[in-house]
Amino acid sequence: MICCMVAAFAGFTACEEKGPEGYEGVNYIYLSTQEGKTTLYETDTDPLVVEVMLTAALKEDLVLDFTLSGTEGIVSLEGNPVTIKAGEKTASFNIVSNNANVLEASENYTVGLAADTVLPENVELEKALAFVVSPMTAEALTEEQKAILDAYKAASGIDLSKYIGVVNVSAVITGTDIDSGEPLDPRTVTGKTLITLSESATAEAPVLKMLTNAMGIEDHMYQVLRSVTVDYEDWYSEWAGESYATLMEAIEWDAESEEVFTMSLDGITFNSDKSIDFLATYLDEYEEECVRVPFEYAFTAFEREKAAIAEGLINPADDDEWAWDATADPYVHLNNSDITEDWFEYGNWVESSASVSNDSMIFTFCFYGCWLDYDFTKVVATYTPNK
Repeated sequence: MICCMVAAFAGFTACEEKGPEGYEGVNYIYLSTQEGKTTLYETDTDPLVVEVMLTAALKEDLVLDFTLSGTEGIVSLEGNPVTIKAGEKTASFNIVSNNANVLEASENYTVGLAADTVLPENVELEKALAFVVSPMTAEALTEEQKAILDAYKAASGIDLSKYIGVVNVSAVITGTDIDSGEPLDPRTVTGKTLITLSESATAEAPVLKMLTNAMGIEDHMYQVLRSVTVDYEDWYSEWAGESYATLMEAIEWDAESEEVFTMSLDGITFNSDKSIDFLATYLDEYEEECVRVPFEYAFTAFEREKAAIAEGLINPADDDEWAWDATADPYVHLNNSDITEDWFEYGNWVESSASVSNDSMIFTFCFYGCWLDYDFTKVVATYTPNK
């Protein structure tokens, strides 16, 4: 996805230099979302902003009528139909939640052109925009759970109950240039995380669990996963091993398939001295201890892969020619390096820390995104308490 978008924008620059009359290729209509967000929650009051961009400007206004596919009544479009003015290349519209709050699980949606849309000659929609709508509700706390939070408030003066439920998060992400290894300019993404009290919480130590969009970087992590799998050009090259094509065919997974990816985090422990533990130690493939943020993933393509293995459609474990990275398993591709030391020394490593007050809850950490990265990705996630 990242590579595709870079290529697309590179194309826009070339077209701008030639001008509308000098461009002779297909004039594509590209759809993208602000900040790369691909998830809308049922409780969201802010829209998912869709940006519409032409490869080259036209001499006349272009009116585009978009339509939704997915369960009716859950979301709707605002600012549709969309008009791209003559001589311009961009416009936008919004996808908004109807706040129906009826979903029990995440669902896939797409936005594409209405079937009766008539486009000028040589103008085409590059592809429909896929996004996910997720429920955002938590079970009410029990009296026992409320007592745990009350005890922590009495001891620390901090009301953790304001960090329970749907909580706003702002994450500052500093990635790495895959060519130079240098840190990229920080970018800020905003969103919401559904937080509850973990089953492992005790009266001595409250433990929180982020059920969705852990640390505010769920969409970012999904794009990283795509960048080393179905969006990675080497998976489709003539010299690529057969295992990539075999996997994608067996589980019907490619760059166009609609998937649901979610990320959670358990074990956020609040100690009596007000310190917070959120890292965990695990054994890597060499049986060596590594420390990382223990994100947990759920991914529909990986569920199909496990089913295909169980049914005998593919058998990576007994295939000596099977490529190690020919898998949809997020745990293989993401966040799989120790973060206690600056192994790469390109400038993104940071010592993990966390703090909480009645005004904010802040986590600072890094992770090794994927094997294409030269360095860690640094994240500062700030949660704002509910009123």
